[in-house]
Amino acid sequence: MSDEKYIAPPWIKYPTNPKKSEIWNDGSCAEYLIKFNKTIDNMDEYLEIFPEAPTFTQEPTAEGFSNETMEFLNNPQRPIFIKLWTSDGKPKYEFDHNLDENTIYMYDSIISDKSTHLHIGRDTFESVEDIIYKIKNNYDLTPEVYDEIKYTIYLNALYYKIICDINFTKELIKTGNYPIVFKSSNLEWGVSDDNGNIHGENLFGLAMMQIRDEICDVFKNYDMIDWEVSGKPYSQERCMCHHHH
Repeated sequence: MSDEKYIAPPWIKYPTNPKKSEIWNDGSCAEYLIKFNKTIDNMDEYLEIFPEAPTFTQEPTAEGFSNETMEFLNNPQRPIFIKLWTSDGKPKYEFDHNLDENTIYMYDSIISDKSTHLHIGRDTFESVEDIIYKIKNNYDLTPEVYDEIKYTIYLNALYYKIICDINFTKELIKTGNYPIVFKSSNLEWGVSDDNGNIHGENLFGLAMMQIRDEICDVFKNYDMIDWEVSGKPYSQERCMCHHHH
């Protein structure tokens, strides 16, 4: 790998600020965008090294949704982070109930964890669970609309949780291509194991695998970022003993 160092892309410097957020229009974010654009000579070459994160890419055209859901998705008041990653909003992967020794298990603690609040644009949430609760209850969504976009909600909420801490990000990348399964009493989010009989949809596990695909690409050259030029990173790397590096 080249020893050359680069200014951090905005989607890594401020990973929880989606491109359409007004937060980029003033303050430190606006100043950083100006500095970033002045620094990059060849954007096409730069994007080969640092591909845009899902928070910055163009949203695909929605297809296959009910009229009521399309009305919600086309509403300018839609929460900025409820963004489709695919045109139909469906999981990229299917859940294989035949689990083996290669399966990576995750638990509900990451959903309710409040140790690091999620600052998404100008909004602040206590946890992934808080995002899901507020979307489900604050936008008068019918059960039918919620059912069509729930995976998109889970996908985005989990994405922001993972990229708010570079240590979460790198731990997910380390899981390689192995299947991810959430152990949960909520059989929509995860699965239960009844004497080897697996029950549940594992939507969080499917979302984590889809997120992993994206961040493996986005963060593949994280070590080539020049933080002296870029300023302090959004989160600090730490080892298992919790010392900061």
